[in-house]
Amino acid sequence: MIIVPASSSLGLAAKVANKMGATLAEVERKRFPDGEMYVRILSEVRGGEVAVIGNTRSDADFVELLLLLNAAREAGSSSVTAVVPYFGYSRQHMIYKPGEPISSKVMTRSIENFSDRIICVEIHDEETIGFASHQFKNLSLIRTSSEYFRDREIDLILSPDDGGYDRAKKMAEILSIPAYYIDKKRIDAKTVEMHLPKVDFSGKSVLIVDDIISTGGTIIKAVKLLKDNGASRISVSAVHGVFAKDSDRIIEPLVDLLAVSDSIDGDHSLISVAGDISRALSGDE
Repeated sequence: MIIVPASSSLGLAAKVANKMGATLAEVERKRFPDGEMYVRILSEVRGGEVAVIGNTRSDADFVELLLLLNAAREAGSSSVTAVVPYFGYSRQHMIYKPGEPISSKVMTRSIENFSDRIICVEIHDEETIGFASHQFKNLSLIRTSSEYFRDREIDLILSPDDGGYDRAKKMAEILSIPAYYIDKKRIDAKTVEMHLPKVDFSGKSVLIVDDIISTGGTIIKAVKLLKDNGASRISVSAVHGVFAKDSDRIIEPLVDLLAVSDSIDGDHSLISVAGDISRALSGDE
């Protein structure tokens, strides 16, 4: 196996290559004077199985991923796997208003056009997988995340809304602790009401779990509610730490621990998806 790293996943690609004992390819990157992107895989990939690891968080990430996938195929690799740890643009999986694109369909069809299969980590909406005509595997990080918190003395797990309750329940089952969710109701475009479940949080160590932290607004409100109700320790975890507008700088001082995965490399990427990806590439997942 040859691991080709996109610039959005350099650290993660190196971890995957190390776990698999695979070759980490060297890639040349530059910009032409007109701003267009140039990439070149310098390592030999002809006849080999190639996995290109890169996100689609930004437009530039998406273009680089497509170029690297095509470069691997044009160089004569025997197979090309697109590993997209954070599958951006997956929120728009249907048309909400006339004239809109189905963004996740565009992303999926474009990526599979240059690859034999796609592997991602906890895509925001699994309906996106239905747009693929080739194999599209969505990895769950629930067990890996649970193991990270096994020895951290967590009393209960809390989902910031009912939509994420299933994740909270599964993690709680692994850790043999209870799980609850916050009742969240949108009053209008600017107002959201949040109510904690009827649980005594006094002196409790609480873990808030979510799939994505973007602006962090919901997490921040949940943390304040827990503090007002006597929680002694608050940890926050998510699979994908997007942290739009540097929201992690707001969240971090409010909590005892902020831990997300390295699907997006960052200061709080304490939980690694490298093992899950390695097993999927090896066919062990």
